[in-house]
Amino acid sequence: MAQKEIAGKWALVTGAGSGMGRTTSLALAREGANLVLVDICGEALGNVAREAETLGVEVDTFCVDLTRWEQVKGMADTIHARRGAVDILINNAGIAHMSCMVDAPISDWEQLMGVNVWSVIYMCKAFAPEMMKRKSGHIVNISSGQAFFAVPTWGPYATTKFAVDGYSEALRYELYWHGIGVTCVYPGIVRTPFYDQITGGWLVKVGMKFLMATAAKPESITKLTIKSIKRNKKMAIPLVVWPIYALKPVCPWPFEIAGRIVAWALRKEGKCPQ
Repeated sequence: MAQKEIAGKWALVTGAGSGMGRTTSLALAREGANLVLVDICGEALGNVAREAETLGVEVDTFCVDLTRWEQVKGMADTIHARRGAVDILINNAGIAHMSCMVDAPISDWEQLMGVNVWSVIYMCKAFAPEMMKRKSGHIVNISSGQAFFAVPTWGPYATTKFAVDGYSEALRYELYWHGIGVTCVYPGIVRTPFYDQITGGWLVKVGMKFLMATAAKPESITKLTIKSIKRNKKMAIPLVVWPIYALKPVCPWPFEIAGRIVAWALRKEGKCPQ
């Protein structure tokens, strides 16, 4: 199968100011793609834009709250008027969250759903129709390995990533007939400053040390994402997540036992309701 060409294309990346958004934006620039960078933090966005411009590509930036449809729609109208349909849309923006399901405040649920789910829906609603008219394009949605196994105390976060997984599957079938590829990426633990904030008893501390020791660098997920775009892959699953993806459907009982034990231990530490 011939690989998709990235050089000279226009790629839009959300959450471009840091983490995987930053590394993905710069990797696309090295491939020769022009960039539309989107983030809610203008300062971080400007820093990445300057880095990308030194690689010799054109860069547009938009400081937008992706949980607000009117802002997303206004940005899309401006981009379409200026550049036409984007060639690659990467819905990378997302936030993490750690709490037990019934303990999570409604405000946290609303924020998680807004950033992790509604932003994906809004962006696809705003940009896919122009791709459909042109009969070409590629969309990347970032889910999580927790779409395959929802870990206790990460339930609200996992819920949003299950949603992105299902949304991407149906979207892929529908857009296939318009010449548009859809890739869903399922990272495991990726090294970001968020995990430095997590506190708890000995189990949480030991668990976090283990997770950080095995965590992937953002660059490795970026490399997998770029490769999946070129090869028009429907799923991008890191090696560390493959055992969960492959084994849980055929051998679910170890995961069931592990989930119950972890939930019990976290309950003893006061991380879950008594």
